[in-house]
Amino acid sequence: MAYDYSSENKSLELPNPYRVENGLLFASAAILVAGGVTALMWAREALQSASLRLGAAPLLVGIALLAAGIAFAVPAARRLRFFFGRGRPASLAPEVAIGATGNSGAADAQKAMLRQGGIECAEPQGALNGLLYHLAPRLITAPRVVQELAQRHFFNALAFAATGASFVVAWGLFANAATRPLIGLAYLVFAAVVLLKPLVAGAKAAMTTTSLIALMVVAVVGPVSAGLLAGARPAFGFEVHGQAFFLLGAALLAVALILLAVFAQVDAPPPTERSCEQLTLSMNGPPGALLTELDRRLQNEWTQNIPNRRYTRLEPVTEGAAGSGRFAGELLEESQPMPLTGTTAPTLFGGLAVPRHRWLVALDLYATLLVLAGVAFALNYVRGFDPARLLEGGLQSHAAIGYSAICLVVAAFCFQSAGSIWGRFNFESVLVWVEMLGTWQASRIGTGNQLSSRLHSDNEVVRVESMTLRVWRARLESVVFGKDSARQVVAMFGTAQEARELGAELSAFAARQSVFVAPQSEADAQRLGRLQSTEALLAGGAAAPGLAAAPAHEALRVAAAHGARYCSECGAPAAAGAKFCSACGVALA
Repeated sequence: MAYDYSSENKSLELPNPYRVENGLLFASAAILVAGGVTALMWAREALQSASLRLGAAPLLVGIALLAAGIAFAVPAARRLRFFFGRGRPASLAPEVAIGATGNSGAADAQKAMLRQGGIECAEPQGALNGLLYHLAPRLITAPRVVQELAQRHFFNALAFAATGASFVVAWGLFANAATRPLIGLAYLVFAAVVLLKPLVAGAKAAMTTTSLIALMVVAVVGPVSAGLLAGARPAFGFEVHGQAFFLLGAALLAVALILLAVFAQVDAPPPTERSCEQLTLSMNGPPGALLTELDRRLQNEWTQNIPNRRYTRLEPVTEGAAGSGRFAGELLEESQPMPLTGTTAPTLFGGLAVPRHRWLVALDLYATLLVLAGVAFALNYVRGFDPARLLEGGLQSHAAIGYSAICLVVAAFCFQSAGSIWGRFNFESVLVWVEMLGTWQASRIGTGNQLSSRLHSDNEVVRVESMTLRVWRARLESVVFGKDSARQVVAMFGTAQEARELGAELSAFAARQSVFVAPQSEADAQRLGRLQSTEALLAGGAAAPGLAAAPAHEALRVAAAHGARYCSECGAPAAAGAKFCSACGVALA
């Protein structure tokens, strides 16, 4: 899995975090497919012997196992190899297009984070969440996804534990041989519909206060009610309390492993430092020029020549008939998020040695064992299937298919929960926020003597006096769970030296601004030299030193255009009708 940036820098490549789970998913799919093919072969043998009733069960089980195998292989195939595009990971706020101005509420939240020097954490709500955060106080600084998973599965664990305790009390203490089948069936249906079904769908168990009270009432009063119904019902011929115990135990163990995997994602309280450089500047020019210079400076610092993500750009406005006023401008940009240094792909045995991955590997291994057990239960059921017993009403032999279904459903829940945690990616980036605030005043400045000089300029100038410039800068560490999910900042580190340097560069740029307009090109210098030489000749003097003198014939041509005559030898002025120079006697042209 790599960034698709057309870059040869290997630091942009990310290892596939799903490598371990993909391998175990493919292994589980292979086990299921092998079990399905085996069941189909047995169905083929039964059909060849003209025993349709005997071949029905292997046929149906084989189809179900093949479908389950494909379902387990699909998510692994999707995550086998994929790429991060240029727009990933997700930005911290809506981006402002190039050449446009704008802002957003999410961008204001990032500015508040820099200004306050802290990361805001949502306060947990509810009694169970209060208990959870009391038991795990460091959870409050964990990423939001980790907190949501912890809250959900802590609730699920309590729901399964409460149901299991109620079942043990009702079935073991107050029930008898006549009432136990009804109690086992009731708890099995409750655990499958109320607890397990929402979990497989990605939600938390549908346990409410009413459900909890009902479990407590059923644990005490349920056996008595079941005894009243025992005489009015036909004999079941089978009991499902084994499946109920197995479902509650397998699901509770799965939720416990998920909680351990979630808590392993919680780190120590992160640092929340940022750097701020405040300057007072005065400049001869519009403050928008400072924002343009800031654009150039930030572009020079692009990470791997990848453009920064711009979240805010507000131009300082210095227009109006009053000729003065207040202005405010700001720019908020984030560099391209890069993977943290040292990010490596976890392996099956290497993951067991890393605390963050240890319980995830254990959870996936547990799911694989459940798949293996489910296939074994299904094949055992198919091998011992007897349609005659089904007609006779003896359903006890069909318990194995119930155990198989429970194993496969709980395994799917384990793989789904682990996948949401495996998709964790950590990035680092730099967030820069520059804000400017002050007053401006327009004025007109002229250069050159308006009476005696033939070269002068006049310029409209916007002057900024004592502008407040603040440079906020921080190195961020952020995390996403899944390449398309929202990204969250989990730590900030100050960059005082870089903030100080950026402030100094902007201050130096402001000091270099000029209010005078003067010719700058080489052609302008040559033309000015010719003009000054001609003016000196017309006045009877020499060319000013330091400027190129015009050629003699060019000077004479210019002088003739003004009606004056000069001697070509000595340069003395001559009368309009004279034929010879009065100074040297040379004939005049």
